[in-house]
Amino acid sequence: MPEFSTADGVTLYYEDIGAGAPILFVHEFGGDYRSWHRQVPVLSQRHRCITYSARGFFPSEVPGDRSRYGQTFSTGDVLALMDHLGLARAHLVGTSMGSFTSLDFALTHPERVLCVTLVGNSSGPRDDAERAHYRETWIGHEIALRETRGGEGAVEVLEGDPAYQSFRKTDPENWNKYAENLRGQSVDGAIHVLSTVHWNRTSLFDDQARLAAFDRPVLLVTGDDDYYLVGETNAFLRDFLPDASWHCFPGTGHLVNIERAAEFNALLADHVQRAE
Repeated sequence: MPEFSTADGVTLYYEDIGAGAPILFVHEFGGDYRSWHRQVPVLSQRHRCITYSARGFFPSEVPGDRSRYGQTFSTGDVLALMDHLGLARAHLVGTSMGSFTSLDFALTHPERVLCVTLVGNSSGPRDDAERAHYRETWIGHEIALRETRGGEGAVEVLEGDPAYQSFRKTDPENWNKYAENLRGQSVDGAIHVLSTVHWNRTSLFDDQARLAAFDRPVLLVTGDDDYYLVGETNAFLRDFLPDASWHCFPGTGHLVNIERAAEFNALLADHVQRAE
């Protein structure tokens, strides 16, 4: 099983398929390395496609110590994987939580990035009121459901989430596969990630200096049935990043890369080709 060790000694699982310019995919909170199953078979025909499971997500290690989770670790794990594979630079693709990590990595290590694609990216809370609401109504609710119902609670969250309804209705086969994968993920790992990465998420609106200095091409991808904050965040990023374009898919929710795979793959391939 292909594995690498992070800077603090956590063992993470990855897959490396294809040849050519490397594309490194960073998954969302509800997924793992399998979230990109509709991208890798297509894009690996011309590119080297690298996926991995973040710390806390099977089959990667699930540290029991909560102090070993957080955005700094998540961003550092991308660097550790690139160093392990000997990649000087890569195209980064992230969705949701993974898009936040991808953007943070790109702003921290711009010399290691060829281009960036962010799917369903959203800012962290912008003030104390938003932070309190975010922690109480979303993070607290998710933690409670996982503590009481485990994997079934994780699926229940998404089943009641408006941003996932188009996925459930239009593609029940892939939705059932996604839900089954989520059901089998580590409850402890999810709670650790919720309690650190999400609990302490910072606002992109407060990161304007780094955003303005980042000159690599950025593709912003959203669905118009996603959370309203996703739209606000991407409008801000489009207007503030020096080289950004925004594509919004109609009738689509949070997981655009799965819901609209063919169109997304074509969009991503064009973005990567232009960057090269």
